[in-house]
Amino acid sequence: SMSHERRTPLNSIIGFTGILLQGLAGPLNDEQRKQLGMVRRSSEHLLALITEIIDLSKIEAGKVNLAAEEVDLVALARDVAASLEPAAAAAGLALAVEAPESLRVVSDRSRVRQVLVNLVGNAVKFTEKGGVTILVEATGGSARVAVRDTGPGIRPEDMGRLFQFFSRVTSPDRPVREGTGLGLYLSRRLVGLLGGEIGARSEPGRGSEFAFTLPAPKEETA
Repeated sequence: SMSHERRTPLNSIIGFTGILLQGLAGPLNDEQRKQLGMVRRSSEHLLALITEIIDLSKIEAGKVNLAAEEVDLVALARDVAASLEPAAAAAGLALAVEAPESLRVVSDRSRVRQVLVNLVGNAVKFTEKGGVTILVEATGGSARVAVRDTGPGIRPEDMGRLFQFFSRVTSPDRPVREGTGLGLYLSRRLVGLLGGEIGARSEPGRGSEFAFTLPAPKEETA
């Protein structure tokens, strides 16, 4: 009920703002277009925050129902890459997938996709030049999905703050990026529910890699 009451008006704001920006209700001047763009971005940001809080509430209450379906992680990775390619291109970044032909597991497709979108979205957001690569592989009886970037990296003293509730890693010499501070925490909880593990490694000035594992690939095809 709360999800519906909060999301419905925001979706209306986003939808009608889009109609105005397309000029379907009449021409706009540059200032009007700028202001409406700010309205839409702020609304999308608030909608993402509400969605994440509701997801976390469900997890904390033990109300998350997970599907058990066959998921091709390679096809999923390519789908996520295609959906985020416009954002990467707008930032001047290359977005690639390195994977075998197929790697299948039994998991919840929508939740795995949610985690991967979060990791790739973060990598695109914080990388200023170079690129982002999604890697999919079978390792040690598990399926491993990693997102590697050529961003600024994370200081060793900040690594422990990753995946924490409402925690954001910032630096005084870098621009502040929009974010809720919930994405990585939510990803950690979801991966745990899926029976896997998530972690990160980074070196300042040389990029970062965020990766998660899922249990026992059903089959491997080289």
